[in-house]
Amino acid sequence: MTEKRKDLFKNTYRSSMALTIDYVFHAVFGRDTDESRAALMEILNIILERKDDPIKSIILKNPIDTAEREDEKETIMDIRAETSSGEELDIEMQSGNLRVYPDRVLFYGGRLVNSSLQQGFKYDKMKKSIVVSIINGILFAELDSCHSIFDVRERQTGFLLSDRLEFHFLELGKVDGDKPVEKLTEIERLAAYLKYANDEDRQDYVQEIISSEGLTMIENAYRKVTQDEIEYERMESRLKYQLQYNTDMSMAKQEGIEQGRAEGELVGRQEMKLELARAMKAKGMEIEAIAEITGLSAEEVEKL
Repeated sequence: MTEKRKDLFKNTYRSSMALTIDYVFHAVFGRDTDESRAALMEILNIILERKDDPIKSIILKNPIDTAEREDEKETIMDIRAETSSGEELDIEMQSGNLRVYPDRVLFYGGRLVNSSLQQGFKYDKMKKSIVVSIINGILFAELDSCHSIFDVRERQTGFLLSDRLEFHFLELGKVDGDKPVEKLTEIERLAAYLKYANDEDRQDYVQEIISSEGLTMIENAYRKVTQDEIEYERMESRLKYQLQYNTDMSMAKQEGIEQGRAEGELVGRQEMKLELARAMKAKGMEIEAIAEITGLSAEEVEKL
């Protein structure tokens, strides 16, 4: 088992290229290659619970050319795909700020529905739109399961309004790394693999998941990306850009706050001077004396 663990990291950048990094995730699952499509179908069949009716072919609607993304480091990367039966899919690896993410997901779902209608479909021929979000953290602390499915239902009875829109969330923050592999559900094994795939200290665990779950397509695609030095350098370039961008935005925001505070204090001091000058003028003090005390010009005092 130890030898197998070492093999996963031999001649790779695996330890630095977590699948939870959006660039790596999309390099593995978002390319228009047989290998990437096979890995994407494997992950979708598990998340969408398609064991009895598996996705056997898929078309990438926005295939990712990582070389072309060099000048688009600030963009949000999602994977748009369509199954052979016409289902529209949006898949994203989400890290970082999750506060407004549910609202973003709702937008993604609406975008998929609109896309299918714009293609000239009639309402009764509308294909299902599915948004799949893999969350590097915990989004729904109130729910116990790492896999949540939302659809459109009547609130009190749960009666389904339409099955044409569906949302799946896989929360990696809920993975129990101490749970034996044989006791993990299928979806829990996938979540554990995605979370620990680049953790060298957990590779005995990952090896068990790969062999028990048969995640060979995903592992093969992931290993190919982590062996590519150019992909590693592109990932590092993107991460450095994002870090610098976030730093610049934070500094600009802070400078804006400080400038606003300074301007506010300046306006406040000016108002105090004017109020004092009005009071002095009301008591009949000389214009020149008021100007000297308040620092206002004689013209400003005259206008009060």
